[in-house]
Amino acid sequence: MTAITLQTSPIESLNQIIALLQQLRHRLPFADEELAHHAHLQAILAERQEQSTAALAAWRSALAARWECEVRAQRLYTRVRRQVLTLPDAKKAYVPLFESEVGSGTLTAQDLLRSLHRLTAVLSLIQPQPPFAEQALTDLNAIASELQAAIIHTDRCDEERRRIQAEQRLLLELCHRAYQRTRHRIAEHLSE
Repeated sequence: MTAITLQTSPIESLNQIIALLQQLRHRLPFADEELAHHAHLQAILAERQEQSTAALAAWRSALAARWECEVRAQRLYTRVRRQVLTLPDAKKAYVPLFESEVGSGTLTAQDLLRSLHRLTAVLSLIQPQPPFAEQALTDLNAIASELQAAIIHTDRCDEERRRIQAEQRLLLELCHRAYQRTRHRIAEHLSE
């Protein structure tokens, strides 16, 4: 019997076992049954790999879109913050209300969203309303909604990517076991 070793690619392993089964078809009474089983696994694995590739691409695209939104949100936050700081007594009266408690380290998208909400709340409470407030509030609400939608979309894409990867790991284990079982069956039959 030709020795078959498990390759790094499960598709290649399935191809090898299918080729061997076809080669030994006339000598193995169970060859058709095993061929059908492995061909089915091969089709499912190919489909899952396509789904995994698509899910990864969707997640990367969602991350890129969220990143672009975060950049725009951070720029708007910085601009409006500077405008608020030009108001009389702003540092004492308003800044403590909207400044993040997070240090100067990296902020997450959720941190930025909370900062946008705090700045929006503070800006809406300032009396009398500064001349830039109406447009700034409109812009802050719009970018906060966009960022929240981008976060949700990215999280959903990540969940889908992880779900498909988990299914794929289970399928790979199933393929490996089927491969080993079939090799064992072939070896037993040929040694009789």
